[in-house]
Amino acid sequence: MVAKKQWSSNLLFLITAIGTEAGIANFWKFTYLAGENGGASFVFVYFIALAVLAVPALIAEMLIGRYCGRSVPGCMRLLVERDGASPLWKVYGPIALIGIFLVLSFYFVVCGWMVHYFWLALRGSFEHIDGRQAALVYEQMLSSPQTMLACSGLFILLTTIVVASGVNKGIERVSGVLTPLRFAILIGLCAYAATVGNTRAAADFLLTFRLERLTANVIVVAVGQAFFSLGVGAGVLMTVAAYMKREYSIVRSVFTVAFAQGFVAVLAGFSIFPLVFAYGLQPAGGPGLVFQTLPVAFSHMPYGMMFGIVMFLVLSFAGLTATIVLLESIVAFLEEYTRLSRSAATYGAGLAIWLAGFVTVFSFNLWKHVYPLRLFGIDSQRTPFQLIDYLAANILLPVGGLMVAGIAGWSLSRSVVVSELAIGDGLRLRLWRAAVRYLVPIALAIVFISIQG
Repeated sequence: MVAKKQWSSNLLFLITAIGTEAGIANFWKFTYLAGENGGASFVFVYFIALAVLAVPALIAEMLIGRYCGRSVPGCMRLLVERDGASPLWKVYGPIALIGIFLVLSFYFVVCGWMVHYFWLALRGSFEHIDGRQAALVYEQMLSSPQTMLACSGLFILLTTIVVASGVNKGIERVSGVLTPLRFAILIGLCAYAATVGNTRAAADFLLTFRLERLTANVIVVAVGQAFFSLGVGAGVLMTVAAYMKREYSIVRSVFTVAFAQGFVAVLAGFSIFPLVFAYGLQPAGGPGLVFQTLPVAFSHMPYGMMFGIVMFLVLSFAGLTATIVLLESIVAFLEEYTRLSRSAATYGAGLAIWLAGFVTVFSFNLWKHVYPLRLFGIDSQRTPFQLIDYLAANILLPVGGLMVAGIAGWSLSRSVVVSELAIGDGLRLRLWRAAVRYLVPIALAIVFISIQG
């Protein structure tokens, strides 16, 4: 890195890490996956996977980041040159950066949807809306490249302004305000949903485990979401950990982040599903649950328009606290490997990501019947966006997770691990190493093989 950066305090570091992990994936994706996969059966496996698999993997990622104190490619280069690790591990650097770039290229588009729906809620567009009209509003947004490009561009502009301001003056300050505010608002949304919705039905759906709903597919989806929601393999928390001071505990930090992330997932469920059941909507609403199902509930609820405004504001906050750290991972690399100033690196990366986002935007309208793999004789109905999503989420992230587990579990010396984790050289260390060496790779391999099918 050009200069050694450090978080101002352990509290701000934790808030930033929590804001990164507890993003839209933990609100939007968790709720619709829970709705599609049996509710409590999914939730039960998700939290077990979070504690037993995702947490050890994230500890491994943060361990590497703080030990090396570089960008992700810089960490890999240092391990090879200083610690004598296999040169093959250098491959993880570009894998992580490409994965982050691709994720951001469509994540910004989804964040733009939140901004657009926040604006629609402010205008009162959800008043007296029914299911058909809600689907039409959603379709109108997807069919308008101009709307999606403008909204994603606005979101990228906000993100780049924050990141260009620096780790302490930009990222810390924004996360330090928005993350606690988001938690407070989300708790308020849950309280309101409890008064106007069917909380008993929501609790039964989310908390009452039913063995008959537990299938192999539910297990795979829940385990995959546990890894995805913590961003295991992306290298983002490796960058965050590179700025950690030595006195901060990696293990306590990871457990705090994971607990907060799980707490947000539960809050999201109890802010949405009471409304779903109260107004006779379908919990298995898929990705459109937030955009097509909930607006119908807003139109019937007391103060429903206000609820909609606040909910999409919370989702926008969640997106921003995640994108600023995702972008920081790319900017850290550019600062380390080029002569670009921080501002030039940030705005240049932001522009490149926005332009790459055109592919996602056009995949919902102008290119929605374009299937690139057919050019190579492969019978596939995946659009360009679906290919990007598949490559990032189903290939690069699992492979990245496997590599992180391999590096931390097998390449780092025992003395380095003991020094960084500060958990002694006894049972806790042996359990962690067993999880990272065996359980995490096996789980990731099973998820990887399953999603290829």
